[in-house]
Amino acid sequence: MPESKVLVGLQDKQCFWLKLEGDVRVPWCISLETYCEKVIQQPGIKSVCVDLTAAENLDSTTLGVLAKVAIHTQKYCGSKAELLCVDENILRLVLSMGFAAVFDISDKQAADSIDFDELPLVKCTEADMKDSVIAAHKTLMDMSEDNRASFGSLVNALESDRETH
Repeated sequence: MPESKVLVGLQDKQCFWLKLEGDVRVPWCISLETYCEKVIQQPGIKSVCVDLTAAENLDSTTLGVLAKVAIHTQKYCGSKAELLCVDENILRLVLSMGFAAVFDISDKQAADSIDFDELPLVKCTEADMKDSVIAAHKTLMDMSEDNRASFGSLVNALESDRETH
């Protein structure tokens, strides 16, 4: 499995950048969500840009967290987040999930002037991870009927499993 990284940066003290590299999967989701929600709510943040130009793969949980980031951006910044995507397969995936409704999607490259820091991977319990997976998929389900059909049984199974443990 290719190595993955999540990088964060700030451009002109008001545009928050999130750059995903490699194969970004479930273990990153709690780190991503927790950090992004705190940053986006900061008073000086006016816009958010999610850079997927170096991403090789994103699982559905990561996509759900990115959708939540976009929704938070609309709520706190009053504008759509921008999504940079050059890979045709990833572009097809994000479009099929309904991302055009919550992101301005573009194929441009990121600015070179951004200093990125690597986001640390937060250690969490299996229960926390399961809660994150459920919440991410519920967000995707709220975005389209196709997503509701695709992820409904997964969410039901995870919620049933959570209640029995």
